[in-house]
Amino acid sequence: MTHETLSRRDFLAGSAAGAATLFLSGGLSAAADGKKTFTILHTNDLHSNFIGLGPASDYSPFQLNDDKTRGGFARLATLIAERKAANRTHGPVLVVDGGDFSMGTAFGAAIRETGAELQLMSRMGYDATTLGNHEYDFGPDGLAKAIDVAVKAGRIPAVVASNTNFAAKDAALTDLQRLAKEGAICRYLVFDRGGMRFGIFGLIGKQAVFYASGAGAVTFPDAIETAREMVKLLREQEKVDVVICLSHGGLDKGKDGRFTDGEDVRLVKAVPGIDAVIGGHTHTALEEAIIVNGRSAVVQSGKYGENLGELVITLDGDKL
Repeated sequence: MTHETLSRRDFLAGSAAGAATLFLSGGLSAAADGKKTFTILHTNDLHSNFIGLGPASDYSPFQLNDDKTRGGFARLATLIAERKAANRTHGPVLVVDGGDFSMGTAFGAAIRETGAELQLMSRMGYDATTLGNHEYDFGPDGLAKAIDVAVKAGRIPAVVASNTNFAAKDAALTDLQRLAKEGAICRYLVFDRGGMRFGIFGLIGKQAVFYASGAGAVTFPDAIETAREMVKLLREQEKVDVVICLSHGGLDKGKDGRFTDGEDVRLVKAVPGIDAVIGGHTHTALEEAIIVNGRSAVVQSGKYGENLGELVITLDGDKL
């Protein structure tokens, strides 16, 4: 039985603050003597897509592969369970999300104060998610209601938001401040799994902040400076083996059609202590990880739960 311990560090009000298909977002060989291997299953920009979406046509939900419909939380949950079972030789499995888990469908509008996305993600086995710009579409008080209801209904994934500040004296932030003090929203997450110690923090990028028009008095300190702070804290104080960033920043397509730049890539170049960036915001379906500085992986799985990303990493001392 895997021994696992979990700790959350509060975001103090006075501080900065089945998928239809599976693709492999990069992978290394299984662990040998002296090496440690782990797997990250990841999504981003789910946007309340509870059911699979096809090309404006009906589909048969009880039959597979007879239409072009992709995604849906049921298929995603099934695939997560299957990959967890299949990855026993690839070490402990983490399940994370890169933000914008809400809004985008009629479900998102109808259930905005029930926190159904977080409740379902918890049941699907997610360890953590972060806040994207669309989480603020109904204002900071609307976001707080969704998280609060989900918390009261039971366990939710850790909501990790490192460069998000709820400290302003504004009545609309009262509930977010309370949730931060209670640990429902945290600056970072640390846990032990499979003999390794993991540290996860979450960022929202500059472009996403620009589109977070409903954020009100919430402020967003610089992502790169916050990342430096988080890496130092996680490495030196928490003594983690692996640092993972959930970044709602995004990627840029080059003239050659390849994705080699963007906020998530520049983040790792500026802060090399990050082992893996699980990205979001730009809805980019990477079929291979972008390797930065020769040792850090940047991945993103597209949108709407159409894909489940799988990243397998082997640690050999300080090398990935």
